[in-house]
Amino acid sequence: MILFDFSYQNHESMSSSAAVATATLKKYRTHHIRSWHEYQRTAPSHLHSIEHYNADCEEHAKLYDARVMVLRDHVTKITGWYWTTGCPAQNCADTDGYVDVRTGKKYSLHGETDSFFNEIK
Repeated sequence: MILFDFSYQNHESMSSSAAVATATLKKYRTHHIRSWHEYQRTAPSHLHSIEHYNADCEEHAKLYDARVMVLRDHVTKITGWYWTTGCPAQNCADTDGYVDVRTGKKYSLHGETDSFFNEIK
């Protein structure tokens, strides 16, 4: 004999499971890239670190609808500073592709199969 429990608690867990399944099937419609160059141009120099950049990108992603893929540069190393007349000092950095800020999925700069454009429908 099979008994079904339709209590509020089970209904709530079934709805959250359905929401998770729907969220994973959802496709992005467009994208926005929060680049390292843009970040360091506007952030105070004492916040120019990979950790601060990643945290700032997560906060920045909250400004966009869930259908907008928010990407950040995958900064692997800060390599130094350069100065130009009339502009703030900027860090040079090595980057290796992009990262989806919300999911953490990494995309390379080269290649058709792992391009973030494949996620946008």
